[in-house]
Amino acid sequence: MPSLARISFAATGHREALARSRLEQHLAPAVVRRILEKPGLVKLRGERREVTALFTDVEGFTAMTHHVDPAILVNILDNYFEGMVTIVIAHGGMIDKIVGDAVHGLFNAPNDLRDHPQKAVECAIALRSWSEVFRRRPEVATIGFGRTRIGLETGPAIVGDIGIRAKLDYTAHGDAVNVAAQLEAANKELGSSICIGRVAASRCGQRLLRPLGKVIIRGHDCALTVFEPWNSNVPTWTQSERAATHLDDEEPGAAARCLDDVLSCRIDHPVSL
Repeated sequence: MPSLARISFAATGHREALARSRLEQHLAPAVVRRILEKPGLVKLRGERREVTALFTDVEGFTAMTHHVDPAILVNILDNYFEGMVTIVIAHGGMIDKIVGDAVHGLFNAPNDLRDHPQKAVECAIALRSWSEVFRRRPEVATIGFGRTRIGLETGPAIVGDIGIRAKLDYTAHGDAVNVAAQLEAANKELGSSICIGRVAASRCGQRLLRPLGKVIIRGHDCALTVFEPWNSNVPTWTQSERAATHLDDEEPGAAARCLDDVLSCRIDHPVSL
């Protein structure tokens, strides 16, 4: 009869295997190793922390399901999600959930992630680039796979395991999560692929983003200014000048920083102060 020590050892090994299996579906392998080695690093029971939430959606997906063979669509979705999830994890994010054709990601959870708003924006740019290449694959283009639209925002949230004992999900609840979901949908009206909230944008370099417009967000009294990544072909000084012009009335301090960027990039460019 096995000793109690052996039973305890086997039970511990089983729990660790289950934990690793579960965490590896959401997090980078290096993060999983840190959590298993030092469980105290992460609090799954619930905590308030700042996160950057990222939501994706495939344009025209519901209409596509009406005419595409289910087996073909499921196979294409499997490959799509494999690529998308790999990119999110590579940028330090975690997969909150996959719902239908959408990916929900979180940055700065369950562990601290330095510069998480900028990492989330860089992730969004990578997701957009990869998804455009993916939808041009012959077997994917045949079914008319749509563009990937992305929304993201930064803010405080309640994160932790939520659900029942048989089905627990580590997820986040908060205004930033709700705003990110609405910004993803706003791409439809704005004609954009990536829509970034003001808080996330304020934590990134002005040279990375440009003002996109204003959108009405449920739960907010006023229209919010949103941003998108610059086209890499636009000169840096032009990016800063346009950003400064847009921000002048609303955020004089940010506008002044943009003008400083203009001067540092092109000394001969006339700037009105």
